[in-house]
Amino acid sequence: MATAQVVGSQLYRRVAPENLEEYLKRETTYWKPWAENEVKKGNLTFWAVLLRIDGANRDTEPNILIINNFKDVDKGANWGGIAEMFPNVKMEDIQTQTLCTDTDQIFVRGIPGNSIRKENASPEVDYNYIRLIYHNVNDLAKHLAFEADSWKPLVVKAMQDGKTTMTGWGNGTIILPESEDFNYQSFSYDLFPSAQAALGPGFSEDFTFPEGFWAPIDGNYAGPRNGHLYRIVATATAPANE
Repeated sequence: MATAQVVGSQLYRRVAPENLEEYLKRETTYWKPWAENEVKKGNLTFWAVLLRIDGANRDTEPNILIINNFKDVDKGANWGGIAEMFPNVKMEDIQTQTLCTDTDQIFVRGIPGNSIRKENASPEVDYNYIRLIYHNVNDLAKHLAFEADSWKPLVVKAMQDGKTTMTGWGNGTIILPESEDFNYQSFSYDLFPSAQAALGPGFSEDFTFPEGFWAPIDGNYAGPRNGHLYRIVATATAPANE
């Protein structure tokens, strides 16, 4: 029997500077409790609002990323249930669509068991920034094998030895879109406790990569990676054992 793989969406939005404060207020005041409820009901396994803090074209490119991981993508989530949770609030004061423009949507598939977290980590302290990276590779199977067999255990060891500022890592594959405008097949993410940690080298000065570490993926990249740094504004997640 095949292992179930969670399908998720990554929804990119552009929020004008004058609307950003109100937009984030609505996400944290109304949509976070809604997402937590959807997680409890088993419709979502993870939800997050991320605010992009880097970029060369910040005036025109998306600056918000909404992540929805569905237990059953066909069932989705009970989006209209938010009205029942806040009966005394007008929907016009809850909705976010009029404060933003949706620019892109990507569907991804997580890889069961292929995520790691710092031992005894506290989400409020250790998970405040995330670096999301899209990979353009020639051989996806080779790339994923390297991440599972080489990169993942190396990061685990570095965490245990206190030689990395990363507090978490994970990866997955990109289902859609498939186009020349978006020529990436896989994504990965690194978690950090602070912007300083995220903007640093990632590993301590005395950390060394094993000899020949990168050889398995030599020449496998078909083009540059696409990576950006985000501040984690809000999340809702199912317990690790679910």
